Amino acid sequence: MSAALIIFCAQYLIWVMVAAFVGYFLYARKRTKRKMLLLSLIALPAAYAVAKIAGIFYFNPRPFISDGVVPLFTHVASNGFPSGHMLFAAALATIVLMFNRPVGILLWVMAVVVGIARVLAGVHHYIDILGASVIAFCVVFIVYRSIRGAGWYRG
Repeated sequence: MSAALIIFCAQYLIWVMVAAFVGYFLYARKRTKRKMLLLSLIALPAAYAVAKIAGIFYFNPRPFISDGVVPLFTHVASNGFPSGHMLFAAALATIVLMFNRPVGILLWVMAVVVGIARVLAGVHHYIDILGASVIAFCVVFIVYRSIRGAGWYRG
């Protein structure tokens, strides 16, 4: 894989995902839009909060700090766990997955590409990507089930 492709996937593919998320949202039925908006407004900040807490309990220096890897682009020398890019990509993919499996799976494939590219770019370890994926999926799923169970999705 070329360096330019890795850099694109690591830094900019997430914007393609955002565009796909927004596109799906705009073309969804009105009822689905309301549900997606509610889920997004609760799950995205919740996933971010859980990730921040996880980062307090597990510190993983980035590969260019701990392993002497030369990154493909400059990055702040901070805790790499969990990956913020992967957290956001996985959360978007999981939100869509709750409403449309094929589109959600496509977004998950893109999220995995983002994560792998961030490892190949030398700014994350695989544990950072896996941790972000698990946090995002679990938080979105729990929020989705909680909202559904509370009856907020009716009507």
